Parts: sequence; C-alpha cells; structure tokens
Amino acid sequence: MHINWLLGARITFIVLGMIVTYLTVTPDTDSVQSGFDVMAWISNFIFQTTDLADKVAHFAAYGALGFSGFFAQIVAANRTSWLAGALGLHGASLEGVQGFVAARSPEIADAIANASGAIAGCALAALVAIAAQKMLRERP
Repeated sequence: MHINWLLGARITFIVLGMIVTYLTVTPDTDSVQSGFDVMAWISNFIFQTTDLADKVAHFAAYGALGFSGFFAQIVAANRTSWLAGALGLHGASLEGVQGFVAARSPEIADAIANASGAIAGCALAALVAIAAQKMLRERP
C-alpha cells in the first residue's frame, strides 16, 4: 500500500513539474493567461490589487511542487531538506531561460516568488506530516 501511495505522489510531482516548466517557458502567453483569473482573485483578496497575480501564480505553482515533492520523498544532494532550494534554483534557471524565449522576459521578483513558494510548500507539507503522525499516534 505504501509503495502505491509513494508512486502516486512521485507521478504527481513529475506531472506538476512538467506543467510548471512548460508554462514558464512557453512563448504562447495566451495559454498561460487563462489561469490568471483565479490568481487575480487571490491577489485581490490578499493584497487588494490584481497587480500581483503573476507573483501569486509563481508562488502557488512552486508551493504545489514543494508540497508534492515532500510527500514524494524527492531528495536533492541526498537530503530531503534541500528540496526547496533545488526547486528555487530550478525556478530561477527557468526565469533565465525566459530571456531567450519570444514574448517572455526574466524577472528577479518571479524567481523570488518561485523560491518562496517552494519553501512554503515544503514547510506546509512538513506540518501536515507532523500533524498526521500525531493523529495516528493518538488514535485508540
């Protein structure tokens, strides 16, 4: 049972990684723009402006990667704790690649949002794992 759960978590991480990578470097910004309606709503709800919808989208995407990567037991340099850093480096690298893609431009703020999202996603996953373990121990 544990192997099937772990396999599902790893497949989820890989699929999310492929989607995030594609959406980050695709020159067709129209396909990316359609998903911003939800991010614009979240940005407006949190920051009272839709101007930060792009940063919210970066944060959410890498947060999902960090969260799923934690449960998929993805390791970087033989340490699970380095996952957020590896994801942040991946996001920064993709921002650099955007400089070579038409209709795209790299932004340091996007790289910061990527890294922050990865850290937050890993941290949230760790808290969920701790809470789940505690609940299992306290079960009659």
